Amino acid sequence: MEDINAMPAAAIPPEAIKALMTLRAEMVQREARMSATINEHVQSLRQEAGQFRRDLVAIVEGAGTRIAQDAREAVSPVAAEYGHAVSATSAQLRSVGRTVWLWLAAIGTTLLLVLLVAWTVLGYYRRELSATKEELQRYEDAVPVVQAFYASDAVICGGVICTHADPGGMRAGDKGQYRAARPRGTP
Repeated sequence: MEDINAMPAAAIPPEAIKALMTLRAEMVQREARMSATINEHVQSLRQEAGQFRRDLVAIVEGAGTRIAQDAREAVSPVAAEYGHAVSATSAQLRSVGRTVWLWLAAIGTTLLLVLLVAWTVLGYYRRELSATKEELQRYEDAVPVVQAFYASDAVICGGVICTHADPGGMRAGDKGQYRAARPRGTP
């Protein structure tokens, strides 16, 4: 095949050039119309995409508000019930707390009374023990006297001790005015 560009211009008939030019003009017009149509479609798609975005944002914002409202409506009865339960439990705890404090006060008072009574009884027994110790000491101090009385020839006469003095016995006292009693005879 031969190349059309290789042909001389005089060899192409003027009607063919005219037809080619008309064809070319129609193609340019068709291309311009197609480009305009494509641009219109692109512009329309952009507008629709923008409108879609705006609608989507409005839907999301509305959905967020609606979800929050639905959540509040769903949670509010539960929260109210929880609040009532917490209030009732709090009231019971306060009541139990008062009861515990009353019990602690009663126990403390009882303990103080027991300690007071124990202190009083202990004081009483201390005094009694002290008196008993003093009496025991007097008895222990009297033991040598009783032993000496029992070993001596002595009797009680009219509330005093009468002895059968030993003339050869030992003298006692600062002036030697006392004499030892005779030893008691064996019965």
